[in-house]
Amino acid sequence: MEEKVILVTFFVSLLINAVIVILARKIDVFITDHLHSGPQKFHENPTPRIGGLGIFLAMSGWFIVNNYWIFLLVSIPVFLAGFIEDITKTLNPKVRLFLMSVSGVLAYFLLDAKILKVNLPIVDDILAIPLLSFLFTIFALVGIANAINIIDGFNGLASGVSIMILFSISFVANSVGDTFIRDVSVVFIFAIFGFFVLNWPFGKIFLGDGGAYFIGFLVGVLAVILVERNNVVSPWFALTVMIYPIYEVLFSIYRKKFLRNLSPFEPDSVHFHMLIYKILIKRIFPDKNKLFRNSTSSIFIWILNFIPITLSVIF
Repeated sequence: MEEKVILVTFFVSLLINAVIVILARKIDVFITDHLHSGPQKFHENPTPRIGGLGIFLAMSGWFIVNNYWIFLLVSIPVFLAGFIEDITKTLNPKVRLFLMSVSGVLAYFLLDAKILKVNLPIVDDILAIPLLSFLFTIFALVGIANAINIIDGFNGLASGVSIMILFSISFVANSVGDTFIRDVSVVFIFAIFGFFVLNWPFGKIFLGDGGAYFIGFLVGVLAVILVERNNVVSPWFALTVMIYPIYEVLFSIYRKKFLRNLSPFEPDSVHFHMLIYKILIKRIFPDKNKLFRNSTSSIFIWILNFIPITLSVIF
């Protein structure tokens, strides 16, 4: 894959997001902070939250040029599920879940993104039943999309973790000779990086639900296809390489539904990154401003996430 192709994807993402940042100062429609106040809001200045648009358009262009139309088709519903919510805050959570599931169904049938085994005897027998494999795959892909959205709480956190995951997927794909998964992952890394440089550390633009859903979903698809196409790659690689965001979504559901009797869709302020911020970062840097502590929290979690990422690749 030519380096200039990768750079074009990076600059397309960067340029689109830079234009959004500039126009946001003059066009109010790009600023929807007043619609998204809540316990997870850690910034003070009005900020556009549609950074995922630049990533999505950059990847869409690459998909079209390389005749990977199916990837674009599959990704549209899940991106729209978040993007419409970003600009309107009116999309019912069940509608969002439906659109994300549509992308999961399309990926299952059109991309052959199927979870057929997890290397556990009883579970593998269950997944041998096509309907159950189908339902589990949709659940997993939708869950990963939501997982990236849940960890999108600080500057660079979700995008940085996603870049680490994609780097691991590309490394393993290259090791087993799967150049297709490697190339898509590398291009995706640079598309996200075009957003990352504007998001971290100064938070000029946010990923938004559209960006988080799109990234999480496509990362999940790539991981599932990598395992499905290459028997030498364990299903546990796909799980452990994403263990941080997966843990967040599972524990979030447990905490809200069973411990606090709340809707799983209801936001709260006790996610792991928020606890790190409140318990650790604020104590270590009591005299620093919120922006500094916000971005520093991401660095701390990147370091923690590096451990399971590394172990996933090695083993």
